[in-house]
Amino acid sequence: MDQVIEDAAHYLQVYDNDLIFSWTPNEFRLKIKGAQHRVIDEYEMLARSAMFNRYANNSKRAKEKKMFDAEKARRRLDRGDKHWKQSHDSGFAKAYRKASKALKGYFARQKGG
Repeated sequence: MDQVIEDAAHYLQVYDNDLIFSWTPNEFRLKIKGAQHRVIDEYEMLARSAMFNRYANNSKRAKEKKMFDAEKARRRLDRGDKHWKQSHDSGFAKAYRKASKALKGYFARQKGG
């Protein structure tokens, strides 16, 4: 029981014991998993921020739309597109996808032996 309360406080910032104990074990597990996904998303955001920072520092003519096109993202979100976060210039997106694919291939080789 102590671990449940501790995890709820740590991951969910929920301190009401009555509320915590009103959840089923499955609900609690899913809430913790969602909170852990949020942490992963924060790390992803930090990694992208570092990439954007590097692009901006190394480019002769850095443009905001090459990194992220907010207007395009808003239009995609309004249409109900679930991939609205991927609203950036295709050249930058292509380089990002290529780097991600290379890293995935590299790590796959490392695990394989």
